[in-house]
Amino acid sequence: MTVAVLSAPASMTAAQYDRVVAQLEASGAADPPGRRFHACFGADDHLMMFDVWDSVEQSQDFGLTLMPILANEHIELAPAEPLAIHRFIEGAEATGLRKTIAELRDKAFFIRPVEKLREKIHRVKDEPSGEDKLTGSTRT
Repeated sequence: MTVAVLSAPASMTAAQYDRVVAQLEASGAADPPGRRFHACFGADDHLMMFDVWDSVEQSQDFGLTLMPILANEHIELAPAEPLAIHRFIEGAEATGLRKTIAELRDKAFFIRPVEKLREKIHRVKDEPSGEDKLTGSTRT
């Protein structure tokens, strides 16, 4: 079953990505079996990756090689959820692929722990304290 995987590290610079690729190439693992497509995109200090794999197992096998390299580069990567691809057209126009990547990024497969913590902090800041609730006063 062909799957799509969007990997969104907490932060990854272009320089870090280039070093990871160089290490994969040096180890002979730059073109892993079963990977049909790979794209790295985003701002230079917050890159993400989108991959298409022939199977979940092949993606996971590559992860065994990739994860130690990412750890060495101090790149935190939450586990991505492989999603079954309903249709994959090889050689299609790049504009269609860019649109698909943008849609996947907007839907986000997961929320990173840092973002969850930020949301929780903002919720707590916006809630009145117990004392405020009793007196009806508001904080400024």
